[in-house]
Amino acid sequence: MKAPRWLTTPLFAFCLSRLLIFGAGLIGDTMLQTEEGHWLAAPGSPFLSMWAKWDSQSYVDIATNGYWFRPGQLSNVAFFPVYPMLMRVTAPLVGGSVVLAGFILSNLAFLGALIFLYLLTEMELDTASAKRTVFYLALFPTSFFFSSVYTESTFLLLSLATMYFARRHMWMQAALIGMLSAATRNLGVLIWALVMWEWLRAQGWSLKTFHYKESWSNLWNGFRQHWFDLFIIAIIPLGLFAYMYFLKINFERPLAFIEAQSAWGRENIGPLAVILKNVKVLMNNTLTKSWLTNFWNTSTLLIFLALVPFIWIRIGEGYAIYVLIMLLVPTASATGSIIRYVITAFPAFMLLGWWGRRESVDRILVTGFAVLLGMFVTVFVNWIFVA
Repeated sequence: MKAPRWLTTPLFAFCLSRLLIFGAGLIGDTMLQTEEGHWLAAPGSPFLSMWAKWDSQSYVDIATNGYWFRPGQLSNVAFFPVYPMLMRVTAPLVGGSVVLAGFILSNLAFLGALIFLYLLTEMELDTASAKRTVFYLALFPTSFFFSSVYTESTFLLLSLATMYFARRHMWMQAALIGMLSAATRNLGVLIWALVMWEWLRAQGWSLKTFHYKESWSNLWNGFRQHWFDLFIIAIIPLGLFAYMYFLKINFERPLAFIEAQSAWGRENIGPLAVILKNVKVLMNNTLTKSWLTNFWNTSTLLIFLALVPFIWIRIGEGYAIYVLIMLLVPTASATGSIIRYVITAFPAFMLLGWWGRRESVDRILVTGFAVLLGMFVTVFVNWIFVA
């Protein structure tokens, strides 16, 4: 019996891209010398240690020792609980190593995310676009974070699964998974708005038709007949509220995860001010590691912002607004990790999948992404900050 395409295509994209990043990681770790003194995640396994850098230390710390908060310091309460909790639960099943547990969870979650991405893109666009979309995401220059001890793959899986079930009007499944998404990342609660938008669309209401009386009449009828669906959807933010309640009980600071951000030197000055500041730095400074980091993050932000109107036109206003907020909220204080954050903005990759129907565009995206992915992996495994 032939395996379905929704499984074989994501699986092939997963295997091909993971072979690329694992190969590039091993070569980079062997050929280039890393500065001494860095945290070693798994002393007995150089391979596992390659995929646990920077923020990974906080996830390992939470999974091992739990949460702690000290005002003004780099406290681990800034990181939401679902992923480290899964690491802690899985660790006894893999010999007690939370690093191995995180690595396995990240890769399995990424494969699951590619499957849901394929299914959702096929639903919104077509099969050919779905095939290209999973490859573009799997080969994106920072997609190695999906295999690292980071929360990106778990968050993407939960977000995509939530939206897939919402599109099928399976509101209970969407709400339960969405609640987990809201407890996985600080912007996870945004999926609530996207599910609500889908509910409005299911009732025949949209921004394109809101000025028609019939649109509001349909919405009122939908509310009378399907009000309980709204009640179910309303449980999604409980994921965020549960974490806030935990912080209140343990540290008397329900917003400690926001307070902790200040210790990273983040100053909320607004997206426009941050972008102008970064452009000025790029124009006035010479080529250094920090200049390159600024260049990649700022250019990625501007490119993805430019995609938003096209997402609106091709896939829908709900998806476009979702991507816009995911970009602007972190940019209000800094762009230092935008090139990592964008890999969970799945509607942007769906749009690229549609554009890739042109062979020249497809060739440029695949080749360019693959080359940059290999380069960024080499940098990352040698403790050079990427995002």
